[in-house]
Amino acid sequence: MEPAEVVAALAAWSVRLVQFNGHVAGQLGVGTTELQCLYELAQHGPATPGALAARLNLTTGSASRMVERLHAGGHVHRVADPADRRRVLVEPDPASLARIGAVYGPLNERLADLLAGTDPAELDRMGAFLAAAEERTDALIREL
Repeated sequence: MEPAEVVAALAAWSVRLVQFNGHVAGQLGVGTTELQCLYELAQHGPATPGALAARLNLTTGSASRMVERLHAGGHVHRVADPADRRRVLVEPDPASLARIGAVYGPLNERLADLLAGTDPAELDRMGAFLAAAEERTDALIREL
């Protein structure tokens, strides 16, 4: 497979992922940006609204409104930062994360099945490529 074909395949898969994420967001009653926020919180732990804004490429005002919507829906909680009681951290609600995990579980299992038996060195190359692709995409988003 040529590099352009791999990029085209990734683009096609990304369309399906966007559709799948929209489905998951709809089941939770949130928007796709809110779903992305919950993902970031699940992966990296509690964060300030400002840190979430930076991770999601949002303005601080947009991030604050997003946190308000998630809080109103019971998907996140605001807690005092143990390192600085004046700051507020946003943490995900465990029940919301469990609901998300239940929907993504079958997809993750299917993808893991596809990779079963793959040479570890090849998996390392795939992982490195995907990490670099994420970094380059994020850089381009910030440039735009």
